[in-house]
Order: sequence, then C-alpha cells, then structure tokens
Amino acid sequence: MACGRTKAEAIVTDVLAPASVEDCLKVLKRPLNEQREASNKAHTPFFSVASDASNHGTTKLFPLSVRYWTPDLGAQTKVLDFYDDSDETSAAIHNQIVTKLEEHGLGLHMISAYSADNASVNYGRYNSVFQKLKENNNCILKANCVAHIVHNSAKHAGDRLNIDIENVVNKTFSHFSSSAKRIEELKSIHTFVEIEYQSLLRHVPTRWLSLWPAVKRHWAPTYFLSLGEDQCPKSLWRLFKDDQDGEGNPLDLQVYLSFLSNALKIFHDTVLVLEREDGTVCELYDMMFTLKTKLQQRQSDGFLGAQTGVLLQQFPDRQAAVLREDMCNFYQSSLTYLEQRYDFSDSNYQKKVASLALKSPFNFSHLCEAVEVLQLSKKLDMDALYDEYCVVLPHQQAIVQSGAPVVEKWSTLLKHTHTPNMTAFASFLLSVPITNASVERVFSLMTGCWTDTRNRCSVNLIKSEIQVKSNFTFSCKDFYTYVVKEKVVLNAVRSNKKYKFKKKPEGFFGPLFVAGVWELAKRDGVIPGVNAIGSEPPEKNRGDDNGGFAENGIDKREMG
Repeated sequence: MACGRTKAEAIVTDVLAPASVEDCLKVLKRPLNEQREASNKAHTPFFSVASDASNHGTTKLFPLSVRYWTPDLGAQTKVLDFYDDSDETSAAIHNQIVTKLEEHGLGLHMISAYSADNASVNYGRYNSVFQKLKENNNCILKANCVAHIVHNSAKHAGDRLNIDIENVVNKTFSHFSSSAKRIEELKSIHTFVEIEYQSLLRHVPTRWLSLWPAVKRHWAPTYFLSLGEDQCPKSLWRLFKDDQDGEGNPLDLQVYLSFLSNALKIFHDTVLVLEREDGTVCELYDMMFTLKTKLQQRQSDGFLGAQTGVLLQQFPDRQAAVLREDMCNFYQSSLTYLEQRYDFSDSNYQKKVASLALKSPFNFSHLCEAVEVLQLSKKLDMDALYDEYCVVLPHQQAIVQSGAPVVEKWSTLLKHTHTPNMTAFASFLLSVPITNASVERVFSLMTGCWTDTRNRCSVNLIKSEIQVKSNFTFSCKDFYTYVVKEKVVLNAVRSNKKYKFKKKPEGFFGPLFVAGVWELAKRDGVIPGVNAIGSEPPEKNRGDDNGGFAENGIDKREMG
C-alpha cells in the first residue's frame, strides 16, 4: 500500500486513533469477571481521570487520559482525548471532562480519582475541578501530583542557599553551548587535570529531573579564571574572584557543587520511582516517608557527603562553619516544604492502604479499613468479600516473596480466581495514579510531533498521533499481528470513507455546485429536467463551443 500525505493522515485520524480509543473503551465497558456478565451486579473496571493544560503558541491544549487496572492487562494508561479550549476556568475544565466521558459512554460513578498538577484551579477548597467532580461522585479521591511536590521541595531549598546554583548551571551551559572553540578549550583543561570530560547539560526549571544531572557534570573553574574579569560572565566571576591568585584553594562553589551532587540525588531517585507507570497508591506513603526520614537523618548527623567533608577541612574553621550551617538549612527548608504539602498524618488514606502493597500478607481487617476509607462499602458485598479473602489467603505468602511490581502481584493473586468483589476493590485501588506524569508525557509527545517543520498540523492530527503512540504499545511485529487479525481496521483503511473531503452533504453535484447553489438553481428553473437534489442533469449540447458546459445559454462555470 502506497501512502501519500493525505492518505497517511486519513489513516491516522479516522482509523488508527479511533481504533486505539475503542480498544480502551471495550475494556472499560466489559465486566471484570466474565462469569457474572449476565448479572446486574457485574463490576466494570474503575478508572481515574487525569488532565492538565499547556500552550502551543496561542492555543491552549488539554489532554484527557484514563488509568485502569484489570487482572489480565495490569495497569493501563490511555489518552482518551486531546482538545483545545481558550477557557481554563474550573467550570470549563469540569464541563469538558464530563462531556468527553459521556460522549464515550463512560459513567461518572466509575471514576476513582482525579489527577492533575497542584494548581488551585484543580484542587482549591471551594470552586475547583476536584470539588465539582465530587458533586458528581462523592467517592472520587484527590490524586494530586506528588512528583511536583518533591521537585519543588528541592527547588525551594536550593533557593535558600547562599549561592544561586540554577543560575550557575545555566550560565555555564549558555557560555559553552554555541562555541566549539570554548568546548575544545574546556576539554583540554579536563585532560590536564585528568578528569573525564562530559557534555554540559542545561537545567530546565519546569522539568523534574534536570538539575541533579546538570550539577553532577564536572567542569573546571580554571577555564573561567583564565578568561579574566573582562571576559568571564560577571555572575560567575563573583564566585571565582577570591581564587585569582591561583593558589589552588577550594572555592565555595566547589563545596556547594559537591554537596548538591550528593543531596539532590535523594530527590532525583524519589521522582524516578514516583513517575513509573506501574507505581501504585499503596506504595506512595512509604516512598514519601522514606524521603522524609533520609532528610531528617542527614540533618541530624550533619552529613553533607564524603567529598564535601574533605573539602570543608581545607577551609578556616569559621568559614567552614558558615558553609556547613547553610547546607544544613537546605535539609530543614526541604523538610518544611514537604510537611506543608504532603499529609504525613495517620488520617491520610494513603497510609491506610499501605498494607495492601503485598510486601507482607494482609489480613481481613486491613481490607475492611481500606474499603471504608475508599468509601466502597456500598459498592461491594462485604460478606462475599470475606469468602473471597479466604480463597486468596493461601496464595499470599508466595506472591509476597516475589519481586514483581505491586500491580503484577495483584494480577497473579486474582487472575485465575472467581473473586468479583476483591477484583473490583483492586480495580479501584490500583487505578489511582500517584503523579501527573501521564499527561506530562502527552505534552512531550506533542512537542515532538508539532515541530516548526510541521507547523500547519491541525489539533485533530496531533491528537490522533498522540493517541496512536500512547494507546498502542505494540512493537512493530506485534502491531503487524494485531492489524492482520483486525479485519475491520483493514477494511476501514481500504475504504474511501476515511477521507473527510469525500463525505459530501446531500445535494452535491460536481466540483462547481455546493448543496445551496444546486438547490437555488433547481428552484429557479435554471437547470431543467432535475427532479430531485443530487440527480444528474441531462446531457445536452456536448458539441457546443464551451466544451459541453453551456446549457440553455448559461455557462455553468460562471455559476460556480
């Protein structure tokens, strides 16, 4: 099959993208336990909703994704829609979410959680999107983005240091980014001091994982000292001027870089774990508590990193004490921010469901406590739930000992058992996301698709490409197998119905007449012999001077 631009676009927008969404909807509308399909109490999978907003030029764009879990498929995240809307008020976002879900036949009562970034329009106390969704479904959980909290705690603490590390990193990158000559000079300095050269990285403030790698890359202050005050950027020269004599004493900047290379790794590793697609709300509280404990212990012990301690010994005692106190304040500032933005109290529902992460066998009281805090008691048969708990109890120990992710452990536990209530409970619990990474990835895909060389793409085309890339997780070989079996998809690709410009309104005839013009011509008797809109006019006067276009003295091309 040969595909030009028009055909390729039509296949993506009118065949593959709708097929990817339809596959998702089939799962969400199919009962979790096929044996109970005929029963009125059969549970379909619960799902969470995630949204966000970003600009492409002057266009405000909103992705809408869903996350769900089934024993057979595990945790899945799919892009349901991607639309533009200039109104980003809470009422507008709420109305769009409700409308999109209703268009796809998804009930609001099956939503488990709402995920978005931590802006007040999403999670304000009175008039936010979350509060409006709670009016539709009181069981919806708040699933705000914890990765944002961790990132901002490190950023907030870094802003309290006596040195602006973000400015240093970006100034350094900017100085070398567009000059091959400067890079070669820097490489020669690295060779002289016997340090392996690594490309400098740029720090992007809105990205969670860019600061620590940028700080970790080595670079030699000797280069900037060799430039002198006139050539070196002033903001950097202030950090180097105390070492102009070239005695080789360590700089304050070297100590801070060593400290941050050690301290920021804690936040970096936490965010990496948080943004995994198979992360679950059962594990979230322990992740955050572990981060808090690490920071508290480092502050208590005054541990700043082994290399940092060696450098501090080379400073006078008074100066070393000032540096040490400033770095310890970094820990305190980050802890204060974390405790203000994340609930570490016993009332946090995430702590109450932590026992269900299958790190150890859980008992029925743990299950009841989770059902109560998730407000699922009216949706489940608690007596039947106990019987089902007894069925899976003998298998818990073996599953706990496996090193599989939590979602896979639950799939193994429930896949081959008839446990409708426990499966429905697991569907609700494991559908709750812990970060907003799914829609952040959509924006990354958008940036990759909507390049300057493709600036004429429509929102619909970009949406379709994102849906195909996100919803189809096949390899090339698996996609081939999928398509060969899907005869409906193949027939749709072959059909001309996928071309929107061929879907003419009734009454269209020829390239010169739209329906309104054709109706007007028929009404005024300009074209005789036409009994109904869309019927063919008689072929007359094919030998006239106008090549057959003239009829009754009227040139139809002029009418067009």
